[in-house]
Amino acid sequence: MKHISELSPEDIARLRERSLEIDKYVDKVKPIIDEVRDRRDSALVEYTARIDGVSLREVILDSHALRDLASEATREEREAVDQLVRRVTEVNRSLLPRTKRIVESDNIIEFRFLPIEKIGIYVPRGYVSTLIMLGAIAKVAGCRDIVVTTPPISQDRVISPVMAYAAVRVGASMVATVNGVAGIAALAFGTETIPRVHKVFGPGNMYIQAAKYLVSRYVDVDGIEGPTEIVLLVGKDSEESYSNLSLDVLAELEHGRASMGVVISESKEFLRLVEQMYEEHSRTRTLGELYTILVEKLEDSVDLVNEIAPEHVEIYSSSLRARRIARSIVNAGVVSVNTPCTYLDYCSGICHVLPTSGFARGRGCITPLDFMKVVPISEGYSRDLLDAGIILAKLENMYLHLESLRARKCPSTSS
Repeated sequence: MKHISELSPEDIARLRERSLEIDKYVDKVKPIIDEVRDRRDSALVEYTARIDGVSLREVILDSHALRDLASEATREEREAVDQLVRRVTEVNRSLLPRTKRIVESDNIIEFRFLPIEKIGIYVPRGYVSTLIMLGAIAKVAGCRDIVVTTPPISQDRVISPVMAYAAVRVGASMVATVNGVAGIAALAFGTETIPRVHKVFGPGNMYIQAAKYLVSRYVDVDGIEGPTEIVLLVGKDSEESYSNLSLDVLAELEHGRASMGVVISESKEFLRLVEQMYEEHSRTRTLGELYTILVEKLEDSVDLVNEIAPEHVEIYSSSLRARRIARSIVNAGVVSVNTPCTYLDYCSGICHVLPTSGFARGRGCITPLDFMKVVPISEGYSRDLLDAGIILAKLENMYLHLESLRARKCPSTSS
C-alpha cells in the first residue's frame, strides 16, 4: 500500500507503460500462420491435433450441424442466451448511425454507413459470452457473413450445445472448431472450407494477439489487446460491502498472471482487506498483479486513472459523486458506477471486448461502428473551392492534379 503522494515517477510509469511483450510470441506463432496460408485445411487439422489434442473429422460445423447440436442445449441455457442476445441487441441498436447528406446547389455529399460484409470472430474455448457479445453486435450492424473460429473442447464434442445455440441465435454461417492461432490465420487467408473474411474480431491470450498482429498486414483486426486490467476506486461513502468490492478486483485478476488490478481508496481498512483476500486466494489460484493506493479524496486519483488508461474502471461512492468522477475519466475502456465489472462482462449489453495496455487513450469498446465502414458519395463540385485546390496542387507540385482542377475552372468550349 502506498499513498498517492508517495508514488514515484517509476511507479507511475510501471502502471502507465504496460508492454504487450508480443515479440517473444510472434516467432512462436509465425510458422503456424505460414503453414495455414500454404497448406490450408490440412494445416488446420495438423495443428489442432498437435496443440489441442483433437483429431478433427470435420473442420467446420455448418448451419445445419449447429442447429442439430443446439437442440441439445437445456431450456435454462437457451433462455439465458436469448435474454443476453436481446439485451446486447437492444443496447447496441441505439448506436446505429444513419446516412448523412449534405446538399448544396452545386455539390451533394452523402456519407453511407455500410456493414462489413464478411467478418470473423475468434472465441476463446468455451466463452459463450464472447460469441454473444460480438455476434449480436455484428448482426445489429448488418454483416452478411459471420464466421466463427474456436478451439475444440474435446474429441467427443468439439463445442457445447449452448455454444452452438448462441451461434445460431447470432446468425453465424459456420463455426470452425480449430486451434486458436491456426483459426486466426484461416480467417485472414481462407482455406478450402473457411472463407477469407474482411475483418477479424476477438479477445484471447498472447498467442492469439501475436497471430492477430501478424495477419493484420493482410486483414483488418479489431485491435491487439493485452491482459485484463481494472482500476477500482472506493470512497468512504460507499455503501457496498468491502468483501464484495474485493471480489470485484480479484475476479478480474483471475484472468491470469499478466492481468493487473489497481485499487485506490480513501479507506486503509478496505485496502488492507483487499491485500489480505488477495494473499488468501493467491495460495490456490494464479492471480495477476495487485497495487493498492491510498488517497485523501477519490477525486485526487482522476489524473492517475487517465494516465493508466485501463480497460475497466469501477467506482464506488455516493451516486452523484461517483457519476461526477466517472465523467472526469476520459481514458478507459468502460467505466462502471456502483456496478461490478462482472455484470458488464456478461449482462449489461456493453461489449466486453475492450482496449487494454493503454490503448484506451485512442479507442473505446466495440460497437456496431466497428463492424461498419463509411463510404461517401460525392456528386458535382463547387467552382468556388477550385481556387483553393489549385493553390494546394501548386504547392505540392502535382502538375496533373493542377491541370485537372484548372480544366474545371475554365471548361473548354470545344465539343
